[in-house]
Amino acid sequence: MSYNTRQRELILEYIKSNADSHLTADTIALALKSEQVGKTTVYRYLEKLCEQHIVRKYILSEGKSACYQYAGTADCHDHFHLKCIKCGKLIHLECGHLKEIESHIKSDHGFFIDSSRTVFYGVCGECADKETVTDK
Repeated sequence: MSYNTRQRELILEYIKSNADSHLTADTIALALKSEQVGKTTVYRYLEKLCEQHIVRKYILSEGKSACYQYAGTADCHDHFHLKCIKCGKLIHLECGHLKEIESHIKSDHGFFIDSSRTVFYGVCGECADKETVTDK
């Protein structure tokens, strides 16, 4: 087994073991630093994994690092996302009302929404509660 193959296996195993998380390339590189897996290798392999539809890439805001998620077990293609602008949490959102809006946009406006790439920005309940406590 070549060195490059071992590094790729480590990257994929790390992503699989964190399948419920949205990881940045920097997070992966930092976690695998002791295994001598560099950032460049992580970035290059993530792009290959995205091309092969093994990993999904999310660009959550301009100027910020993209997030990646293992596509093998995560059924993340048929729902919307909520992104907290305070803590950065990404929440998967299954909502019939949004599906109705998506259907309306498709039938009335001829536009197909990619829900896996649709992100609504705001403040999560936990952060809102913290703000309420500190405002008192």
